[in-house]
Amino acid sequence: MNQIYALTDQHFTPLNTLKAQINELLAGGVKIIQYRNKSQNHDIALLKDISQICKNSGAKFIINDDVRLAKMVDASGVHIGKDDDSLQKARDILGYNAYIGVSCYNDLERAKDAVKNGADYVAFGALFASPTKPNASICSLDIIKEAKNNLTSKIAVIGGINSSNLNIVKDLEIDYIAIVSALYTSGSITQNLAKLNTILKG
Repeated sequence: MNQIYALTDQHFTPLNTLKAQINELLAGGVKIIQYRNKSQNHDIALLKDISQICKNSGAKFIINDDVRLAKMVDASGVHIGKDDDSLQKARDILGYNAYIGVSCYNDLERAKDAVKNGADYVAFGALFASPTKPNASICSLDIIKEAKNNLTSKIAVIGGINSSNLNIVKDLEIDYIAIVSALYTSGSITQNLAKLNTILKG
C-alpha cells in the first residue's frame, strides 16, 4: 500500500546514466520501476542488464508501451495505453506470469474492462498538472475512491505527484504512487526518495 512506483524519462534518466540511477532507486527500496523512453532510442543490452539487476533485487522492471521490447529484454511486464497493443495481445506475447498494467486516465469503465480482461494493475491520472505530460486530462480523486471500492486489481495513480501534494495522495491508500520528476530534480535520487518516504510513513 502507498508504494512508490518509479518511472524513468529520457530527459531525467538518459541512457548513459540510467543504470546508475536505477541502482540508486533500488538501493532506496523501490520495488517497481518503469522504463519510459518515448524517443525509441533503446539500448537492448543495457535494458537486459537492468532487467536482471531488478530481478536480483526483488523488483519488477516494467516497459512502457512496447510489448515486443519487454519480451526482448526479459522485463517483468509492460504498461500499455489506449494506443498500444491490446491487453490480450500483450498477454499472448509475454505469457501468464507477465505483470501488465493499463492506463485508464479518468475512465472507470476502461479500468473495469481492463480488470475483467486480466490486468494486474490499472493506472489513473493525471492527478495534478504534470511537467512530464502537460496536456494530460486531470482525474478527480472521487474516481480513485470509486475505483478502490469497485476493482479487484491493484491501483496506481500518476501525474504531477511530488512532496507538496503527496499527503493528499497518501490518504487515498492505493497500491502504487507513480512518480517521475520529483525523483530526479532538486536533489539526489537518494535524498528525494528519503523525503517522499518520510511523508508516506508520517
